Amino acid sequence: MKLISVFILCSTVLLLSFESISHLQNVYLGIEPDASVEDYIIELGEEKPLHYIKNLNQDSARMGYEMVYFGQLKNKENKRISKFFVCTDCHNQVREVENLANASPTERVKYGIEKDIPFLPASTFYGMYNKEHWYNGDYKRKYGDLVKPTLDTLENAIQLCAVQCSQGRSLEKWEIRSILHYYKSIEIKVKDLLINQEKLNALTDNRSKIELIKSKYNQINDATFGDVDQKQPLDYKENLKNGAYIFKNGCLHCHKNGKNITAFEFDDNTLTFSFLEAKLQKHHNYSVPYIVRKGTYSVSGKKQYMPQYPLEKMDNYQLYDLINYIKSQTK
Repeated sequence: MKLISVFILCSTVLLLSFESISHLQNVYLGIEPDASVEDYIIELGEEKPLHYIKNLNQDSARMGYEMVYFGQLKNKENKRISKFFVCTDCHNQVREVENLANASPTERVKYGIEKDIPFLPASTFYGMYNKEHWYNGDYKRKYGDLVKPTLDTLENAIQLCAVQCSQGRSLEKWEIRSILHYYKSIEIKVKDLLINQEKLNALTDNRSKIELIKSKYNQINDATFGDVDQKQPLDYKENLKNGAYIFKNGCLHCHKNGKNITAFEFDDNTLTFSFLEAKLQKHHNYSVPYIVRKGTYSVSGKKQYMPQYPLEKMDNYQLYDLINYIKSQTK
């Protein structure tokens, strides 16, 4: 009888001990791979960001999703944000690379081909909730002092994107809140990180754990605008497969006939490629290398414009893959 009592007591202690294991430790053990990385590092002592959302509201996330994909709520209870663009014209909504710590153009193309993802100039909204800074690097050259309020505040970044990038109206507070909830719904999860659980468990200092976790994904989306006078890299090796992907999943994403995103529409036919090849050496908006690096600006009477591809999104190796693919289609 005493043996049974001791067994019950020990079992109770073990159960209580297991239940007292923190949420984080459960994550470490792989019990909750769907855990939020943001919540994870906050439990470890990281400071909450200004846009932190403790509990995801599914209804708000749905409304945010509709505004991102359709430019307004599907029931049209709010005004369309922009007459010219929706967010998905320039932003993907899914991860763009296998290793979130390496979002190089090469990895974007490799993963994009594998998953058939659009090849777009702007940063994906997947993991945007996990960033710490926005409109980094050369975006200051494009928007000037307008980027200052956005650098450390996601709400301001969303507002700038709505007004300037999409050439639309200012968002109301509830609209920004809904978009933030949508962002949270596609935030980075623990399972998305290429992390060594044993190495993480072995660390005894919380700050070291936070630093290890944050080393597995990028906290910013940097932007470097390239030169419009392009030169082929000395060690360049042609890859027409990459060029075909960039043309079909990049150029045609906006310019394909019937997309109604831009006034300059075309298809993947010989006439298109002949036209584009003839303009390759020019310095105007029909020249692929020129427009990729410079983009266009919105002007009165012509609000629709093309954003440039920063080097972090399309480097010169990929640009020449695109150029050579265009040339190959006219032979």
